Amino acid sequence: MISLEGKMKRYIVVASILIVLFMTMYVLTEFKPQFLGLTIGLSFSLLSLWTTFKKAKVIGDVASGLKTYSTFSYTIAAFGVLIRIGLAILCVWLALEYPERLHLISVITGFALIYVIIMADILIESGRKR
Repeated sequence: MISLEGKMKRYIVVASILIVLFMTMYVLTEFKPQFLGLTIGLSFSLLSLWTTFKKAKVIGDVASGLKTYSTFSYTIAAFGVLIRIGLAILCVWLALEYPERLHLISVITGFALIYVIIMADILIESGRKR
């Protein structure tokens, strides 16, 4: 079984590859608002996933007594849900504020793309175990 840190690294690599691909398509095609929206949505979603990862790591380490963390880490863990909701609201607000630069549906799709990555990883891992 892969550790939580290993899964997070894998998600970051896959998301980074997609972000580079989206930015390349942003430069090369005329669908600039769509690809910029996908990039912004996926970036905010990756940041949201990182806050969840940080919360799980902090709570797991503190509960097992492995180590103590800084006040910043405890703050991220305590306000994780509010931070994630705030990131989603900020992402959509940016798309609504700048509709000529960001396509709203692309931003929402990009924000949901991290969940597609996680589900694909789960399916791949379950296929490997069989």
